[in-house]
Amino acid sequence: MGTINKGTIAGIDGNTARVTPSDAGGKPTAKITIPWHLRGDTGNLSKGTSVVYVEFDDATGLLLGRADGNWGAYLPTLSAGTVTASSDVKAAGISLKGHTHGGVETGSGSTGSPQ
Repeated sequence: MGTINKGTIAGIDGNTARVTPSDAGGKPTAKITIPWHLRGDTGNLSKGTSVVYVEFDDATGLLLGRADGNWGAYLPTLSAGTVTASSDVKAAGISLKGHTHGGVETGSGSTGSPQ
């Protein structure tokens, strides 16, 4: 089982943090994981930042978020990269290079060449 707690960051080491619980006399946690979306400029975490975290019976844990609801300068994005095809690409048997759309007709009864 785990327990959700509130505390302040006592220190950051790479992708982990030690957190001092808000409870009076609480000792800092073992290193708990900072998830990717709170690392660096996105979470803007530093010593003394108030956070919410979960700590498990085996002394592992996960930082859930900033207790003040703030974040850093930007929102993180994920990218799958760029796909480049040197020839035609087909999906479900439909050619990307040669397909046209019906509906808006040109004078010849077709939308013309692919765009």
